[in-house]
Amino acid sequence: MVIGLDALSPKLVARFAEEGAMPNIKGLMERGCFSKALSCLPAFTPTNWTVIATGARPGTTGIFLWGTHRRGEPLDEIHRDEAMSSNLCRAEYLWEAAARAGKRTLLFNFVGWPPTTDKAIHVDWFHSPGTKCFQIAGNMGYTTVEPPGIATPIRLGAATGWVNVPRSTAEPLEAVIPIQTVERREGARYHLLLLATKGGKYDKCIISREKDGRKALGVISAGEWTDWGREGFTVGGEEKVGTVRFKLVELSPDGKRLRLYRSQVYPVGGFTHPPEVGKKLVDEIGPYVQEAATQAFRAGWIDEETLSEELGYQARWIGGATKKIMDEYDCSLFYLQWHLPDSVTHETVGRIDPEGPNYDPGQAERYLRLTRLGYRLADNLVGEVMRAADEDTAVIVVSDHGMPVSKKVVSLTELFTRKGWFRMKRDEQGRPAVDWSKTKAINILLHIWINLKGRDPEGIVEPEDYEALREEIIDALLSLKDEKGERAILLALKREDAPLIGLWGEDIGDVVFLFNRGCIWGGMRSGAGEEIVRPTGGARHGPQPPTTETEYSSNYATFVMAGPGVKKGYARPLDRLGPISLTDVVPTIAYLLDIPPPAHSQGTVLYDMLEGWDTEIARKPGPIPIPSGGPRRARALELGIE
Repeated sequence: MVIGLDALSPKLVARFAEEGAMPNIKGLMERGCFSKALSCLPAFTPTNWTVIATGARPGTTGIFLWGTHRRGEPLDEIHRDEAMSSNLCRAEYLWEAAARAGKRTLLFNFVGWPPTTDKAIHVDWFHSPGTKCFQIAGNMGYTTVEPPGIATPIRLGAATGWVNVPRSTAEPLEAVIPIQTVERREGARYHLLLLATKGGKYDKCIISREKDGRKALGVISAGEWTDWGREGFTVGGEEKVGTVRFKLVELSPDGKRLRLYRSQVYPVGGFTHPPEVGKKLVDEIGPYVQEAATQAFRAGWIDEETLSEELGYQARWIGGATKKIMDEYDCSLFYLQWHLPDSVTHETVGRIDPEGPNYDPGQAERYLRLTRLGYRLADNLVGEVMRAADEDTAVIVVSDHGMPVSKKVVSLTELFTRKGWFRMKRDEQGRPAVDWSKTKAINILLHIWINLKGRDPEGIVEPEDYEALREEIIDALLSLKDEKGERAILLALKREDAPLIGLWGEDIGDVVFLFNRGCIWGGMRSGAGEEIVRPTGGARHGPQPPTTETEYSSNYATFVMAGPGVKKGYARPLDRLGPISLTDVVPTIAYLLDIPPPAHSQGTVLYDMLEGWDTEIARKPGPIPIPSGGPRRARALELGIE
């Protein structure tokens, strides 16, 4: 069982486990192994979940951007929306190798859709952070006060036409609750009724599709949820049935202040492969919630209690669905990706780390508490999923990267513009666009392509000028410094040297580079005349070296493993063996399953974490005495080494 927790930081795991906030992961660490893990470059989400699925490096998978680039296509085409899909990945997935060995796999909100084998059961799909592929309507807040974020304002008025409702000691008030689909169209309307059941103070809320109390989803007080209801919607020209529920978050006695939350509307089927699995799960376990209130919490619509309730429901559903599918379909392998730690720490790490520009001692404890909450909820998910594990199951908790603080933003677009290598224009609709007739090179994330004549669709650089331009670009990158004289770029390599960092092939950039610690990109477009390197804040993982660490934050990934044949209480000695690589996850799983690894796997089995493997025997006791008159050890200076 591979439980993937996005951006889970080993520094924070160690801290919160010690504090007792992560009992499930702490238990795995005590009866298993723990190590930092080195992400492949770049430390992106699609890049490294694909590595964890294949055991292959980005140069082999082809997912070396947030997506990829294919030679001969426009230089700004990176297939971003397909970054997690099986359409782009060039390496074999572990579940395909397991299928060849006759074993089934359950993939839960993971990369690799569309399905590539009938022996893999998909529940949902990790399309992209913040994107819900099968969603009918996103979760939403409704309020009678000035809306925080993008909550929907509602207006209360005197109620009319209601039947079968309790008596109210104050005038009943009503409002319309619209549900807008992903197509930004009103998909359904519910009715809300406020009642004062005692003492003339509003204390009850009825929510119903019709103005009939007997058909209501529930009669609730502040802090309570309605039951789930089913509702018909039209999305993409198709008729779909989705599930709906509400929580009354706040209600003032005078009825003037009301906050209502609605869970995400997801279909009752069609979000799985095979399709019938989803309907069966919803009928037997209950409605599925894929995006459990994290955006609503960040926007201020809901409180911590509501967030915990939503995520607790989601965790129980995932745990129940996992056990049911693993048992009924006799699955040997399980993969899950859960994005909450990433969503939380993007917002909080820069505020709890004293090295972050956004650090405020007066607010640090609050943001540390929110970070701890996110990690506690992730640990709760681990506990729910592990209910499907038995004594013969190996459990792995792994992340794709960590989350380091950001200190400086680097606008390479501004640099390239000043050098005369890049030019923007307005297209026929007045939108910003690349002026390829005057663009010699373009930077996208960590790759730079020369707009080469004869290779690229609108190439203008003559082949004989190609090498000189690459040298000029590398010199400019490595010369970039901030006001303190610190370099903004850690390394810059020509394409043919990129195998040094796990990147290869004709599709990668003509120049590949990596920002220095604390530095992030400034976007493809920038304001004219801005500073190329300037201060910033927050926390970002992708641009920075995977080895970036401070006392509080880390860009290393996390790896925890426990189960049959795995050493107990083993923490990898990093000073001797170094961190594991995320490419090692797949070969180790294949070894434990006793199947051949995927065809393109490039990692190694983590033998040091397995019972019966003693790493101490390789340690020499000390200097070996040399017989008199024999060869002697030479000092570096004697050999001319300075």
